Amino acid sequence: MKKVLVAGTALMLAGAAAVQAQAEVSVTGDARVTYIGKQDYLRDKASSNGYDDFFESRVGLNIDGKAPANGVGAKARVYFDGYGFEDDAPWNGQERTELSVDYAYLTAPLGDWNIKAGRINSDYSKFFSWNIRPTRLTATYKQGDLSITPFVGVRAEATTEKDKWNDNDYTEYGLVLKSKLQNAWNLVGYVRYDDDKREWDALTGSTMVNGIDAKGKALSFAVPNVGSKAHKDRSGVIGDVFLNNEGANCDFGFHAELAYKAADVQGTEDDGLGGYVMLSKAMSSQFTPAVLAGMTKDGFVADNDFGFVMVGGDTSTQVLKVGDLAPEGLWFGAFVANYKTSERMTLTGNFLYADFDNSKAGTMDSAIEVSGVADYVLNDSSSLTYKIGYLTPSVNGGGVAEDAYFAHYLRLNVKF
Repeated sequence: MKKVLVAGTALMLAGAAAVQAQAEVSVTGDARVTYIGKQDYLRDKASSNGYDDFFESRVGLNIDGKAPANGVGAKARVYFDGYGFEDDAPWNGQERTELSVDYAYLTAPLGDWNIKAGRINSDYSKFFSWNIRPTRLTATYKQGDLSITPFVGVRAEATTEKDKWNDNDYTEYGLVLKSKLQNAWNLVGYVRYDDDKREWDALTGSTMVNGIDAKGKALSFAVPNVGSKAHKDRSGVIGDVFLNNEGANCDFGFHAELAYKAADVQGTEDDGLGGYVMLSKAMSSQFTPAVLAGMTKDGFVADNDFGFVMVGGDTSTQVLKVGDLAPEGLWFGAFVANYKTSERMTLTGNFLYADFDNSKAGTMDSAIEVSGVADYVLNDSSSLTYKIGYLTPSVNGGGVAEDAYFAHYLRLNVKF
């Protein structure tokens, strides 16, 4: 499948015009170093592990190239380590000499369309899909307050010889629509069909075999499994719609979102649903409180970036994502207070209550998070961020550790 995408993209880019040697190239970047401390994050049924801390850091470079004559260009970001783009790069005493790619893609104007192809940093919403790097070909058409982006991508190539014979891949086809309504509110919709044509999975692991050696002594040894087994279809539809009034100059802030994932895509028995509503109000130039209420149902899990400090939030302090440990469902509500103490300092406080629809012994019943964030701007290119959080779980039944989770981190961010 990838060879078809590459060939098709090459033809379109060739039609746009060749990249000239006088292309403009810019290099920017950022760096960070973080101290992270965690209490009771590792646990078994009866006990937890105590305090654990470490440092992590990374440096990233953004490379942007563009041909002024025709607008054809490329964008890439690399890290000077072998960790994933969402992962910490911890100090563990081991030398890391490899590079890792965050994103890398081509861009080209083609009439009224803007084409992208490659490993794309595709952001939709923090609740549904954010900070992901799919391999896709996208085409965006924008006219006034409406934009349309159809796309096709490869989720996985065939991995067994049986599927390679027929090019049975896991492919996605989707569409994103964005519209600014007459009242300046923003309405965005996303729909995608995952087409899983794979029929076989390669066997993994090993099988223990008993035998007798040349001296008649009994022995056992592991034999790697070979061959294939029937593949469980992961085809299905996922979709999302959200509405907000950012930029509409309203007296209050409004965000609402509803998401859907088919059962086969999730790998669950039932189709998943999730959504939330958030209202905020600027009480003064310094103080802005917000209230948020939401739910997940039947296995839906929100994106890693959605949430707070301990629940969601995509940081080292995260205990679980919104929807984790809630196969039947979850209801949650939160109060968030943002206070700007000065031109340089901003404080955020979070209070979250989550109620899990679990009934079996040993499963989560409820959880409360109390957390805070302090952001301080040092200068135009650097800042400090301190996060601290406390999460207390309640578990159904007995015999399970209910120690509270505690974590904090201090991060220095630098842009150049």
